[in-house]
Amino acid sequence: MRLSNQQRHDLVEALKQIFPTTKGSLFIYGSRAQDHLKGGDIDLCFILESDVDTQNLQEKIVPFLMAAKKRLGEQKIDFSIISKMESLHDPFWKTALLHSALLT
Repeated sequence: MRLSNQQRHDLVEALKQIFPTTKGSLFIYGSRAQDHLKGGDIDLCFILESDVDTQNLQEKIVPFLMAAKKRLGEQKIDFSIISKMESLHDPFWKTALLHSALLT
């Protein structure tokens, strides 16, 4: 994974700040999840522990991105919130998460 320990810590802390009571796992996927690939953006997926309605949490995406960028500096970050069911059945997520890495 092409993130430093400090960057990992900063992303996890931003997640805790914006989603303090939401249970789930944060994954990095895409090119930054694999050491041998190139690419600069950070692709993140927050998979919710329970199959709650992700629509209600969508309004927190921008605050999370702002908190993450405040900690990391200006970075291109893509952030998605999905249900556990979606991670298992959606073709895109099934493929994307094959080579992902767990951050928290």
